[in-house]
Amino acid sequence: MKLKVREELKLKKQAYVQEEILTAAAALFAETGVRAVTIDDIASSLGYTKSVVYYYFKNKNQVLWEIFERIHEAWSQDMTSIMEKDLPPAELLGAMIRQHALNVMGRKAWTAIYFRDQAELTSDQQKIIVKRKREYDQLFKTVYTKGVEAGIFRDIPTPVIVSGIIGMANFTHAWFKDGRGLAPEEIANHYVEIILNGCRTA
Repeated sequence: MKLKVREELKLKKQAYVQEEILTAAAALFAETGVRAVTIDDIASSLGYTKSVVYYYFKNKNQVLWEIFERIHEAWSQDMTSIMEKDLPPAELLGAMIRQHALNVMGRKAWTAIYFRDQAELTSDQQKIIVKRKREYDQLFKTVYTKGVEAGIFRDIPTPVIVSGIIGMANFTHAWFKDGRGLAPEEIANHYVEIILNGCRTA
C-alpha cells in the first residue's frame, strides 16, 4: 500500500514539474521566439539545472511539440464536451465561441505559440498540426452549417465565418491583461454577442 502511495506521489510530482517546465518554456518562446530560447534558458527561469529539463524532455523540439499536443488535446476535449450537449445551433455556436475565447485568455503564451510557431516544428509534426487545426475548424463549420440549414444563420461561406470567429478570439492573447479591465468571461460573452448578432438572419 505504501509503495502504491509513493508511486502516486512520484507521478504527481513528475506531472507538476513537466507542466512547470512547459509553462516556463511557453512564456519564453512567446516573448523571444522559439529559436532564441535554449534549454539552459528554460531551466534557469525556474531555478533548475538543464539536467532537470533533460530528465523530462530529450530536446527543445520535444518541449515545443508537447505544448502543441496539450493545447490540441485540451481544446478538442472542451469542444467535444460542448457538442455532446445537443444544443440548438445558435446556443451551441455561442458556447463554442465562449469556450475558445476563454481557452485563449487562459493560456495566452501557449496560444501565441500554437498559431505562430508551427514552422518551428519538424515537417511531419507540421502536417499533423495542419490536419488537427482543420478538424478543429470543421467543428465550427458543421455547427454553423446546421444553423444556416435551420434558417437561423445567414448563408455566409463557412471558411469566412470560422476564420473570423477563430481569428477574433485568438488575437485576444496579444492584448488581454489578466486583472485589468474586463474579466475573461465578460470579453468572451461580448464576442458571442458580436458574432451571433452578425450571423443571425433576423
